[in-house]
Formats: sequence, C-alpha cells, structure tokens
Amino acid sequence: MAVGAVIENLSNRKLFVIFSALLVVQILFFLVGAWYAPSPSSYMEFEMITCRDETRGFSGKWIHRDNCEQIVLSEYTPVSYDLREIVFVAKMPHARDGIELEYSPWFQFLLGVLHVDVAYSEHFKYVSHAPLELEVRMGYREKGSQKNEWNELTTSNVTRILECTIPDEEKKKGGTYDCDMLDLFELGSSSYPFYLINIRIPIDQNACQYNPLSSNCQIGQLTGLRLIEIHQNGGFTLIWLWTKTLMTPVVGACLWWYYNRINQLARNPLLLERAILYLGLSLAILDFPIEWISLTHRVPFLLLVSDLRQGLFYTVLFSFWLIFAGEHLIDDTTRNNIKSYRFNLSFIIIASGALLIYDLIERGVQLYDPFYSVWSSPTGSQIAYVAIFISAICILAYFAFLLFKIVKVWTTIKNKRSAQLYQTSENRRLKVEGVIYRFKFLMLFTVLCAAFTIIAYFMKQYGEAQLHGDEARSGFLTGSTSAFFTGTFGMCNIYVLLLLAMYAPSHKHYRGATQLIDENDDEIIDDPSNQHTESNAMTTFLKPSTD
Repeated sequence: MAVGAVIENLSNRKLFVIFSALLVVQILFFLVGAWYAPSPSSYMEFEMITCRDETRGFSGKWIHRDNCEQIVLSEYTPVSYDLREIVFVAKMPHARDGIELEYSPWFQFLLGVLHVDVAYSEHFKYVSHAPLELEVRMGYREKGSQKNEWNELTTSNVTRILECTIPDEEKKKGGTYDCDMLDLFELGSSSYPFYLINIRIPIDQNACQYNPLSSNCQIGQLTGLRLIEIHQNGGFTLIWLWTKTLMTPVVGACLWWYYNRINQLARNPLLLERAILYLGLSLAILDFPIEWISLTHRVPFLLLVSDLRQGLFYTVLFSFWLIFAGEHLIDDTTRNNIKSYRFNLSFIIIASGALLIYDLIERGVQLYDPFYSVWSSPTGSQIAYVAIFISAICILAYFAFLLFKIVKVWTTIKNKRSAQLYQTSENRRLKVEGVIYRFKFLMLFTVLCAAFTIIAYFMKQYGEAQLHGDEARSGFLTGSTSAFFTGTFGMCNIYVLLLLAMYAPSHKHYRGATQLIDENDDEIIDDPSNQHTESNAMTTFLKPSTD
C-alpha cells in the first residue's frame, strides 16, 4: 500500500474552505497592522547643551542640566589649551509640557545618531574625511531614584569620519557645512527609564599649531551637536508580540502533527518531507516570543538573538525553495539526495555566512560597547563592505537560479500535459488536472511569498540603513509600514502552515503509487521502484521520460 500527500486526497470542497479561511486570516494580519499598530519606530531630537567643566573630566562627576555652567560655544574663550573642558550634554528622554517622560522596556532598542554643526572659518578649516574623536560617557537612572543620581553604563573613546560639504557661495563668515549623520550608539534593549550622555571632543590647540594632523585639528569650527534618538514604538511591540504569541502554539501543534504523520510511515522521510519539517522548525524558532523576557529583565543580547533567528529562517526558507522546485525536475538517480543540491545551496551558505560574520562583529561588540560601529575603522569598513558585497552577489545568483527552476517546472507541466495527459481516459485527465492545479496554486503562492519575503527583507535593511543616516527622522521604519510587516509575517506563517498541512502523508491509502490517478497509468507511474522515491503523484507526473 502507498500513501499520498494530503493535497492529493483532500476534496475540492475542503480545500476551498481551507484556502478561504487562510485568506481571511491573511487579510486580518494586514488589517491589524494598518488599524491598530503604530509605525514601527519613533524618534526624539535633542539639542545638546554646552557646559564648561573646569576639571576637564578628571573629577569623574556627571555633568547635567542642574550643575551645568552653560556657555555659548561661538562666544566662549577657553581658559586652557585643552578643550576637554567643554562638555556636550543630553538627557534622554526630554521633558514634554513640564512632564518628565520615561523610556519603557516596550521600546525594545535605542539607537542614537549624531549631527555635527560645523561653521565655515578661515582660521579653523575643515578638511574632507576628517576623523572626529569623541570621549563619550553614558549613564542611567532607575525609576524612583534621586533626580541626579546617575550610574555609569559605559564609557568609550570612539572615532567617526566627518563628511561635510558646502556650496562655494556659502564659503563666507556665517556659512555652515552640510554634514552627514554619524552613528553614536545602539542599545539592544531599553532597560532603564532615563539616560544621560556626556560628550567631550579632545583638542589640544597647541598641538594643532605645530601639527595640523593632530587629533580633531581638521574638523573645522564646531558650533554644536544634535542627538537624534530612535526607538521601537511600544504600541508596535505590543501588537508584534501578541501576534507571535498567538501563532507560536498554532505552528507548534501543526509541526507536531506533521512530524507524527511522517514518523508513522513504513519508509524513511523523503528529502522534500524533511525540508518542510526543518522549515516548520525554523519558523517555530522565529515565532517564539522571547521578547517578553525583556519586559522584566535586562537582555542586551536580544537584538543579536533576533537577527540570528531571522537569518536562520531565511536560510532554511531559501534552501527549501530550491529543493521544492528541484525535486520535481531532477532524474530518479539524483532525486531525494541532498548532495544533488550542493552547488545550488552553496550560494545560500556563502551569503548567510558573510552576513553572519558581519552581524556577529557589529552586534557582538555592541553587547559591551554600545558606541562601537564596524564602519568606524578602515579595517571594519572593508570587512563590512566585503561581507555585504559577497552576500549580494550570492543572493542575486540564487534568485536568478530559482527563477530558472520555477520556469522549468512550469514548462515541464505544460509539456507533460500536452504529450501525455489528454491521450488517456477522461477520468484520468480530470484527476491529474486536479493535482496539477493544486500544485500550481502552491507554486504561485511560493512565488508570491518569495516576492514579499524578499521585499520585506530589503525594506527592513534599507530602513535600518536610513536610521543610521541622514533620513533617520523621516525614514521608512518611522513611517506607516506596520501593515506591510504584519502582513508579510502572516504570509510566511500561512505559507509554512499550508506546506505542513498539504504535504503531510495522508491517512488515506490506495493500491500502488498510481491509484490516485488511474490504474491505466502504467506508462507514467507504474514503476515499482517509484514507491520508494516518490512522495506524491505530482512529482511522479513530472518525472523525466525514459523513452
């Protein structure tokens, strides 16, 4: 006795009900994001106040608004040659309408970018690609503690490359440069309600006179610093977590049901069945709402864990698409063998490995130094560029190959139908047509899911790049994109659940692998050896002809 897949044996009425229900669920995912979820991210902008510290930081005291000896930078005359006596201060978040705001653990992450205001000066000249060295110190305050009882979170010396431009007509007294945003810090969790930042720009005026290449001697005349802080909206986090929480038991139950089905077979699971199982497992890992822990505990590694989970899911998903198409095309000698896909999967492995290295360097170091950026050093920038370039080339090659596979599957279906399908009985034609249409639906759904997954991935990457650049305040992730992300999340879940349900072995048995279609299918299907290699009538129908 042979066992077919559910997709082959399920009645059209039941399939229609299932697909209709899934369509309704998909629409609900979009509507939840559109109606209830705010934009994924918001920002706050801080004009950093300028203070004088006569101890030049050696006292170790925190400089804040209440003890700040505020100065106007353009009118200030330093009392020494060491400009570390000037401190730029920002308290986050700021007060609004006299009410002191607080950060919430629901914000999930905090990202800070710095804008440097540089005025044109004949005396203090800006040099292109000037390295800007900063001494930064970040403190935090617990809820209920004294107003200015700050604890040190981290201290770091960082270097950023200052890129500024100015039109020729602005090169006069009072003209200002247009400078790019600089990455300042990134916290993987919003663990404290209040933060304080002190920034010093060490400049030795004596050293600058003798050696213009000394530290911070080429950054021009600074007139101020502006800090832009970006965080994930708490309302979006709430919707996102509840969505994942509701989907986790559904995915887990369906995965367990599928595993039991293939485990009850008299044969070993086929490659396609194992691929679907691993895809479901990676989705369960991605959906598991580990973010709930961050609401009660400080987990700075959460951002890294989220990236790793997402990377795992994309790697398994992209690998599955190749196997899903390839198992219907390759000949019997190589089908059901993972070694047949070594060359195809190498693109995915190389791209995933390159991005993993980049992410481990960036996110890994930020666990203990949130002011670190892989782009801040020439070596780090080269590693990042190489990783992104390699992954981009591999991804483009992968999708070109996947498109070729899908087109070939479509061509195979068309050729087989015209060559063999209509040469036999009407009963056989109707049954095979049903299998073909169901397979086509899954293939179209695969293409649609792939398109939305790819778009969502690149939109997320583009949005995160905007957060680190000049479009931080008006970027993609700070716009109305919640419906797209919740909709894409729902589509990925529905797609995997549909695969688990439709490709699970059916409880219905039939005589021989050919009985689904007709006992007269000896030319196409009646090969006893196929019972050990084929999982459904669709793969058998698409088998290359041996004539």
